[in-house]
Amino acid sequence: MKKFEKVNYDHLLASVLKPSRYINNEIFSRYNTPKEDKVNFCLAYPDVYEVGFSHLGIKILYSILNKLPNATADRAYAPWPDFGDLLKENNLPLFAVESQFAIKDFDVLGFTLQTELTYTNILYMLELSNISILQADRDENDPIVLGGGPCATNPEPLAIFFDAFLIGDGEEAIEEITNVLLEFKNSSRQEKLEKLAHIPGVYVPSLYKQENDIIKPISDAPAVITARKFMDFNNIERKYTDQLVPWLQPTHERYVAEIMRGCTRGCRFCHAGMFYRPFREQDPEPLLDQLLSEVKKVGWDEAALTSLSTSDYSCVKPVLVELYDKLKDTNSSLSLPSLRVDTIDDDISKLLNAMRQTGLTIAPEAGSQRLRNIINKNISEEEILKGVDVSLKNGWRLIKLYFMIGLPFEEESDIDAIIDLIKKIIGISGKKLQINVTISPFVPKSHTPFQWAALGERDDLIRKATKIKFAFSKQNFVKIKYHDVDSLKLEAIMSRGDRKIGELIYRSYKNGSIYDGWKEFFNSQYWDDAAKELCLDLEEYTKEKDLDAPLIWDHIDIKIKKQFLKKEWQNARAEATIQDCRDSICTGCGVCDDKIFNKKAKSYPMQKIEIPIKVIPDQIQSYYYRVYYQKMDRMRFVAHLDLLRMTHRFMRVAKVPLAYSQGYNPHPRISFGPPLPVGVEGEKEYFVFALTEERDIKDMKAVFQLVMPEQLKFQGIEKLDSKAERAMDYFNLDITAVEPTEKYLKNFEEFTPKFLEAKSWKFTKIRKRKEREVELKNIVHDIEFKNNRLLVKKAVIGASIFDILEHVYNIPRDETAKFRIIRKGFIRS
Repeated sequence: MKKFEKVNYDHLLASVLKPSRYINNEIFSRYNTPKEDKVNFCLAYPDVYEVGFSHLGIKILYSILNKLPNATADRAYAPWPDFGDLLKENNLPLFAVESQFAIKDFDVLGFTLQTELTYTNILYMLELSNISILQADRDENDPIVLGGGPCATNPEPLAIFFDAFLIGDGEEAIEEITNVLLEFKNSSRQEKLEKLAHIPGVYVPSLYKQENDIIKPISDAPAVITARKFMDFNNIERKYTDQLVPWLQPTHERYVAEIMRGCTRGCRFCHAGMFYRPFREQDPEPLLDQLLSEVKKVGWDEAALTSLSTSDYSCVKPVLVELYDKLKDTNSSLSLPSLRVDTIDDDISKLLNAMRQTGLTIAPEAGSQRLRNIINKNISEEEILKGVDVSLKNGWRLIKLYFMIGLPFEEESDIDAIIDLIKKIIGISGKKLQINVTISPFVPKSHTPFQWAALGERDDLIRKATKIKFAFSKQNFVKIKYHDVDSLKLEAIMSRGDRKIGELIYRSYKNGSIYDGWKEFFNSQYWDDAAKELCLDLEEYTKEKDLDAPLIWDHIDIKIKKQFLKKEWQNARAEATIQDCRDSICTGCGVCDDKIFNKKAKSYPMQKIEIPIKVIPDQIQSYYYRVYYQKMDRMRFVAHLDLLRMTHRFMRVAKVPLAYSQGYNPHPRISFGPPLPVGVEGEKEYFVFALTEERDIKDMKAVFQLVMPEQLKFQGIEKLDSKAERAMDYFNLDITAVEPTEKYLKNFEEFTPKFLEAKSWKFTKIRKRKEREVELKNIVHDIEFKNNRLLVKKAVIGASIFDILEHVYNIPRDETAKFRIIRKGFIRS
C-alpha cells in the first residue's frame, strides 16, 4: 500500500537559486490529492521548471486526468543541480510539485520526450526519486514509468529505462491507460504491462527483443505499434482549460491556444511535420470563447495562437480581426510564434503590429532556391524579401532568421547564398532592422525523408557557421549565433540509436552527465569516455544509412508509409518539390483513411475594422491608491520581480481605469514598497497604483477582495491625496520579527544587550564588488529580544535583517533557513 507522505524540504529552499521553482502555489492548481482507490499520475518534464512549465502537452494531459473520476494528476520537473544535491545530502526523495508527495508513491510516472538532450535528466529524476533506473530492476512498489512525445517514435535508446511508451496523441489513450491500470490495480507489475501492451499505440519494450536492427515481440504483443491520432479537436473536455498561472516567470509566459495540430508543408528534414500529420484545425468560435474568457479572468498580457504553421490556419485573418476588436482596450498583446513569411500581407502585418507582435520570424532554412527545393521548403527568395518589406513598412523593427547547415546535398555555394540573402534583407531594410540569425546543423531524424542521411562532419559544420558569422562581424545590428556542434552530434546519435545507445546514456549519466541541453553543463568528455568503456563506434550512428536496410524503428508506425519517405529521399536528390496536400491532390504519405484525415475549421465571418494610427494621449490627471496585502508562508520564496509581474496581471482583471505608461509596450503605473528578501514573510506589504478616474474607496475594497489571489491576502486600501504620501520613501522604517531555532537562542541573549550598549557597530558591506563601511547604530532604531523572539525597528534602506543577524549575532545567511522571519509592517518616523 502506498504511503502518500509529504516530503518536508522547505528548510532547504533558502539555500538554492530560484526557490519558487519548488513551492507550487500556482493559480488554478488542481490540488487533487493522490488516493489509493484511484490511478495517480505524476507527469514529469525532464528539464528545469521554467522550461517544463511552458510545455503544452503535459498541461493537456494534466487537465484531462484531473477531470476523470478515477484518476489524479500532479507534476514534476527536474530540480536544478543545487537543489538536487541538497535532496541527496538530506536523503530526501524528489516530489510532485502540488501534493509534495514522493514521486515513488505514484502509480504512473509519465515523462514527456521532447528532445534527446534531456535523456540523462530522466535518469537523474529517477535516481532522485529512489526509483530503479533500469526497468528490469524495478519491483512491485515502483510506479509504471511511461514515456510519450515526439522522441518516442524511436524509443529504443530508452528501452532499458522505460516500462512503456505511448506513441502519438495522448488525449484519448491516457483515459484507456487509466482504465486498464484501475482494473488491474492489484495485479502484478508484469500483468499490468502485458495488459497495457494491447492498448493501441502503447509499446512495452520488455516484451520485445533486438536482433541486429530488427525489434521482434517475444510474447503475444503486437509486431507493429501504430501511433494514436486524436481527431476530436474541438472537445472542450480534452483541452487544457483554466490554464495554470505561475509565480516564477516561465520560458513562455502567455495564454496558449493550440489552433491547429499537424502540418502538411512536407519539409523533408522535419520530424514534427511527419509525426503530427494530418492537420486538424480548431473551430474559431470555441477557440475565441475560451481565449477571451481566460484573458478576462486571469489578465494575461500575451496570448499565443500556436501550431507548427499558424498562418496556415484557414481562419487566421477573421480570428485575428476578432481578437483585435475584443482585446484592443486590454493592453494584451498577441503572438503568432510560427508565422510563415509567404503568408504575410498588409492586413496581417498591420493587425499584429497593432497588437504588439514584436518582430518577424522567418525560417528560410537554406539560402539558395536549389537547396530549398531539396528540402521541399516551398518559399521563394522573392516571397522572403516581400514579407520583410511589408513588415518593415508596417512598423516592425526586429527580424529573426533561421538557417540550417550540413543539409543533404549541400554545396559551398549554398553557404554563400545564406550570406547573400542576409545582405539583400539588409539592403531592403536600409539598416533599420535588428537582424538576429540562428544557424543550426541539420540532425537526421527517424520517420522523415532524411532519416537515411549522414550528419555533417564536425569541423566542416564549425567552418561553415564561422564563415557566416565572420561575414557580418562589422555590422552590430546583425547578430549571428549557432548551436553547439558536439551536443547536436549526440542528439543525432540518440535520435537514430538502438538499445546499445541506452547503455551509452546510462554510462554517461554515471560519469556525470545531466542537463546536456545547457551549455554550462554539457561535457562531451563524459560521452566519449562512456563510448570507450562500451567499445561503441559512435560514427556508425552518424553516417548515411542504406536505403533498403531495416531501421531500428520500423516497428513504430506513425502512419507515414516508408515507401513514401523513400520516394521523397529520391525527390530530394533530384531537387524536385511536392505540393502541400491541404489544397491539392493527395501526395500518398499514407496517414489518411476513413477515420483519420485533414480537417479544416468551420468558416468564420470576417469583420471590417479600421486599425487606427496609435496616438500618444496628452497627460491626464491621475488618482493614487495604496493597497496593503500579506505575503506569508511559502510565498516568502517568490521573488520581488515575479510578484510585480503577477500584480500587473490581476490589476488587469480588476477592470479599473488604470493609468499606463506611454510607448509601444505600455505598463500599468504601479510601484511597490521595499522588496522583501527571499525567505522573509510580509504581514503588511503594499503597492501604490494610479487611476485615470477617481473611485470610491468602498467600491475599490470590494474589487480587490474579489481579484487578489488567495496567496496574497488583501489587507486594505487607502486613497493618497498628497504627493508626499505616494513617494517611495514615505515610510522610512520597518519592523521585523525573528523567531530563531533553539540552537541560536544564546547568541540573541548575549549580543542584544551588547548592541544596545555599544556606541558604534560597523560592518563592511560589499555591493557590485565595491566595499562600503556601514554604521548599524544609525540604521537600527530599536531592538528587543523577549520570549525567544527578536523584534527589530530599523531604517528601510541601509541594511537588511540578514545583515543584522550576521553582523550583530554572528549567524550566517545559510543558518537562518529554519528561522521564521516576518516583516510586520512599515512606519513613518
